[in-house]
Amino acid sequence: MGDDPTSRSAPLTSRRRFLGLAGATGSVAVAGCTGILGGGDDGDPFDDYGPQGAALESSAVSWDDLGDLEGELTVYSGRTRDQIDPLFEAIEDAYDDFTINRDYDDNSAQLNKINEEGEGSPADVFYTQSSGALASLKRDGLVRTLPEDVIGAVDDNYSDPDGTWTGASGRVRAVLYNTDRWEEDLPDDVFAYAEEERFCDVISTRPNSGTFRSFIVAMIELEGEDAAREWIRAMVEDQNATLYSGGSQQAEEVNAGNQAVGLGNQYYAGRIVENDPDASIDIAFTDNDAGCLFNVSGVGILKAADRPNLAAEFTRHVLAAQGQEFFVEVNGEYPVLDGVDYVGDLPTLDEINPPAFDLNALADVERAVDLLRDEGMTV
Repeated sequence: MGDDPTSRSAPLTSRRRFLGLAGATGSVAVAGCTGILGGGDDGDPFDDYGPQGAALESSAVSWDDLGDLEGELTVYSGRTRDQIDPLFEAIEDAYDDFTINRDYDDNSAQLNKINEEGEGSPADVFYTQSSGALASLKRDGLVRTLPEDVIGAVDDNYSDPDGTWTGASGRVRAVLYNTDRWEEDLPDDVFAYAEEERFCDVISTRPNSGTFRSFIVAMIELEGEDAAREWIRAMVEDQNATLYSGGSQQAEEVNAGNQAVGLGNQYYAGRIVENDPDASIDIAFTDNDAGCLFNVSGVGILKAADRPNLAAEFTRHVLAAQGQEFFVEVNGEYPVLDGVDYVGDLPTLDEINPPAFDLNALADVERAVDLLRDEGMTV
């Protein structure tokens, strides 16, 4: 690809190790938020919404500053085990009397389950792969307002302005490519990947992921449903795109040269380069369209939660220094709080130029699922 600026290529480099539990430090804040719920629900170790120690700030505090976690918390996760379980394990290791009961499934399955269970859901927290699922729960009135310090700490661009959910880490849609198989410039328009003949039989994507479905919803919002339908149809019928069920698998296939180009999240390529700096994979970005959408994985506390106060303190841990360092240094994602630096050559959002987009507009995930099913882009 060379240094041609139209390619929007962003070389990937190695990342530092995940910040150790004892080594992380952050700004210490004085607990200043009043309790919202009070009283402590059945089985909840805390009497109010907290903070139980220091309040969360926009510059990440340390776990040492927060309240100790104890008891059991049930988390429904739309993120895969390999993406988030190491952080859950680190939190459990930090507190002898704390256990996270995990339920892993894809975003849509978890969303459907929460809706079906309603007030009887055993889940305290929904940890989602994409903000669209949280926006859907907000629309249906199934999540609580988060604590004031959590709402205030996270940038409005990465959270719900009404405070019902917060992003935990960010990622950008990107173009993954094999550096040995692909030496031409890559388009900065996502529609070109469905239209240009040179991508026929060499392009791939992962249509069952929450972030891909959010990408389709964003395309509908930005370009209209007809344009989104035509893009999907062209990828299936004209480009014969290879469809993967896993993002890691897709990235590995690109790195191995079995696929020349793939549309996915930027961090999948980053993980490969972290383990092998000489890997044959790199990334490029489109410009100001759905193809470079910035989205967040995020957290919401369910109205059905038996332990909302414990869930609130758990959320502070996800957003504290150690949690944010994990997302940046291990997962290759973007932090949602200040005070955590990007690592290596991870490009800033100003350099990528994603479209300005209200993440609550991604709530209609079912619309994307229906469109993908209608056009045969399923695995």
